This record gives sequence, structure tokens and C-alpha cells, in this order.
Amino acid sequence: MASTRLRDVIGNLPIAKLRRPVLKAAALMIAATTVVLVLGARMPFPPPGEPVLFDPSDWSMLLGDARGHDSTGAVRAASVANAQRSVPPGQPVGGFSLAQPPVSFLLYRVRPGDTITGIAQKLGLNPDTISSLNRSEGRGVHSLSVGEQIRIPTQDGIFVTLDSDFDALCRKKGVSPEEVLAANAVTRDQIAPGQQLFFPGVQHTGYEYSLSLGVAVSNPLPSAWETSPYGFRSDPFTGQRRKHNGVDLAAPYGSAVRSATEGVVRDAGWDDVLGNYVEVRGQLGYSYVYGHMSRILVGPGTRVVRGSILGAVGATGYATGPHLHFEVRKFGVPQNPALFVSGLR
Repeated sequence: MASTRLRDVIGNLPIAKLRRPVLKAAALMIAATTVVLVLGARMPFPPPGEPVLFDPSDWSMLLGDARGHDSTGAVRAASVANAQRSVPPGQPVGGFSLAQPPVSFLLYRVRPGDTITGIAQKLGLNPDTISSLNRSEGRGVHSLSVGEQIRIPTQDGIFVTLDSDFDALCRKKGVSPEEVLAANAVTRDQIAPGQQLFFPGVQHTGYEYSLSLGVAVSNPLPSAWETSPYGFRSDPFTGQRRKHNGVDLAAPYGSAVRSATEGVVRDAGWDDVLGNYVEVRGQLGYSYVYGHMSRILVGPGTRVVRGSILGAVGATGYATGPHLHFEVRKFGVPQNPALFVSGLR
């Protein structure tokens, strides 16, 4: 009698009435999960360890046709790291790992309006990564041809030529040997001096970075010697600490001052500090200033190429002797010329 009364009380509780809908919902969830897992196994996505880089604005790059092409013209390329390799006997396979995945590549077909920088921004990579893999020392980095195929890696990094001390080179580049070996899917006994390996996460710095991006320039006075670098220094007249916005290159009076790059003369004339000066407007917001010249040989609007003679070394303006004051500016802001000209401090 007591047990019957207890069942009647439980049966009248709200939770008992919810039992059937809860079970039905659980069954539907299990069925849906099963369908997703089955379909996921058939989707054309890469297996773990072989990520595909894609344009976030164009999902069709994930769903290529049977030949590996897609509507944007990108083509899946064979990866140097994902080439077929045999697994050494006894080496464990599978499981979960946080190790650096091997690098792989896409072949991206250039479209109208594409630039190295634009492609890098769209794909979330450093322009140095793409430029260094496709333009040797920045040559031709500003000129892409429509339809050209360029290599796009699945992670930032650059190729580095190994020297005799692999571990020391890794320390210098700030990456562990294990990461480099994993990114290239090689072992220590498979590497040798002179070999090129992909160093993940590493980028060029200083002059090498400018060279990779195609913004490095030549020395306007190749035979000159540097007398004052960029940065703070004691003013040669007052002794006060002041910012020096360029680099001073000493040379005999009257030596030819040559354009460090191609461009258009933006301004040429007299300044109380720079004396006789010329400013050449280059690409990507860069301009170049040449000061203290004894004479000027070009005028505003003149188109120049690298090596064109702009004037002659002098000591006009705020100067203590014959030399060239050379500045690199980006959107009008002075930059360290040593980042753009080889051999400067």
C-alpha cells in the first residue's frame, strides 16, 4: 500500500513528465552527432597535420574541384615537408601532440590588383615570408604578373642556409632546433651544412628585411665614409644633445651625389639647416633627402633612376665640412638609413 502511494506521488511530479522529452532530445543529439562525424570524414578537408591556408573571404578555396583547383585559381601544391616518407621502425605513430606541424605550401595564382603586401594581409602572414620565398633578395617584389603562381606557406617563416653549427644558428634566430626539425619533417642525421631549412616564425631584420620587401636602396656615395650615424648625438656647434635624422657621409668636395633609388624629385632648393638639398619621392610612401650639397643638378618633377647624379658634395647650410647628409623618410617620418643601406651603422 505504501509503495503504491509513493509511485503515485512520484508520477505526479513535474520531472517525471519531462522524462520522455528529455530522452527524445538525447536520442536526436546522438543521431545528429553521428551524422556530422560521418559527413566530416567525407569532406574534402585535409587530415590533421596538413593544414590548408585559405582566403578567409573566399571559402571556395577549401572546396576545390577534383583536380585541386578552385574558383580563385589557387592550386594545392606538394609540400616539401609532406612528401612521402617512411616511418622508422619502432617509431610511435598517432596520438596527440603539441609539436610544431610540418610546413606545407599552396600555389596561389595572382589576380588583378594583387600585391605581395596585400596577399600577405589577406592570408594573415608577414609580407617578408611571401617575398623571401618568391623574390630573391626582393628583386621584382613590386611587380606581380596576373596568372603568376607564387608559393604561400601555411605558417610564417623564412628559409635559412645551414652553417656548420645548427644549434648555434637556431639560438641566433630565436627558435629551438626541435621546432625547425619538426617544421621540415627531418631528423638531425638528415641535415648538413649548406642545406636550406624552413625556420618557423623567423623573419628578416634590419637591412635584410628592407631588401626582402624591396625597399632597400643603394649608397648615394659608395666611396664615402660614415662620420655620424642616425640617432641622438652632441650638436657639432652647440654641444647639446640633439636628434640626428639622417646619416653623414664624408667625401671630397665636389664628389657626385647619386640617387639611391628611382623616383621623382619632389623638391630641390635651399634650407637653412640642409643647405642645398634635394628630396626624391620613391615608392610606398618613402622619400630620400640629400643635403649640404655644393650644387644641385636636378629640379622638381625630374624623374631619376638609381645612380642618377643629383648634385655634388658640399658644406652648405648647418655643416662643419664637406659631406652629404642623407635621410630616409616614410610618410615624412625619418627612419634609420642603416635599415635600408648596406654597410651603415
